[in-house]
Amino acid sequence: MIYNIIYTPRFKKDLKFYRKRYRSTDQDISEILEELENGNLIGEDYDNLHLPESESVYKVKIAIKSIPVGISGGYRLIYYVVKNECEIYLLTLYYKGDRQNVSQVEILNLIKQYCI
Repeated sequence: MIYNIIYTPRFKKDLKFYRKRYRSTDQDISEILEELENGNLIGEDYDNLHLPESESVYKVKIAIKSIPVGISGGYRLIYYVVKNECEIYLLTLYYKGDRQNVSQVEILNLIKQYCI
């Protein structure tokens, strides 16, 4: 099953920022986006957001090839899935060195702002 990948304005802003900072950004995330497009919902599931059964939020850890930090110190990509409609909304992208986590409240606000 093929999923439609939707870049939210927040994700586009984050992506633009990290493209300037790390030359490998597009290469780093391209494999993940391909997996998502093919319906492979990878990453950690945020199961405590109380979303409808057909909706989920995941966080994927991604290594940054241009710096030697590995997956644990790399990017975090958070995305929202609407399974009935085969849509994936890319909510945000951040570097673990810049930010530890995105709160559940912030994730729900991003969904309300960009996906509903």
